[in-house]
Amino acid sequence: MSLSQFASEYDQLPPSEQSQFADAVRRLLADGLIWREDEGDRRIFTFLLRRRELVADYLSVAGWELRHHERIGAFQVVHREGAHRRRLSRDQTVWLLLLRLIYAEKRERLEVSLTRYPVTEVGEVARRYADFFPGQNVRKRSSLDDALRSFQALKLVRGAGGAALRAGSPDQMIELLPTLELAIPAAAVTALAERLAAYGKPARGAGDAESPDED
Repeated sequence: MSLSQFASEYDQLPPSEQSQFADAVRRLLADGLIWREDEGDRRIFTFLLRRRELVADYLSVAGWELRHHERIGAFQVVHREGAHRRRLSRDQTVWLLLLRLIYAEKRERLEVSLTRYPVTEVGEVARRYADFFPGQNVRKRSSLDDALRSFQALKLVRGAGGAALRAGSPDQMIELLPTLELAIPAAAVTALAERLAAYGKPARGAGDAESPDED
């Protein structure tokens, strides 16, 4: 669609939908993800279902691709050149890989749960860390606290019952959301154990290549 065609279609929107259009674009670029089941996203998700092509055409001018993951119920924006990818710290990456691996295992086992999506305890995540890195101390509580807070904001996990997740509550249940599949696709799950093991190796010497943060 040309810019003139876009402008013509946009001008035909009622003022209320022009406002929703601006909100949708702003939230997509800020969050990267609009999930149908997030209460704060539902209105924008419904708008995107109606006006997906118009929003996609607008974003494409700046190199963004709008993806609709129908099974998960989410819209995601990804830059075609890989720019503007969210950077995670090394610690956050380790916790994310662990959560994604646990999610995959529980989905395969089809465990019965009182929640819609698979759950695991905060303490279980810490124990799994110890399993992958025997002989090493589990990273300090603030590291897990930071990761849980970040992943909850990114709509990748949530506290069962809606509570804020805290590393100091080992019995607290973490609901593992299907949006984890967007952060780490299913095709990459088989390599997770190897990547986790690699993180557990001693730090390289000054002459070796530095391990980059993961997206």
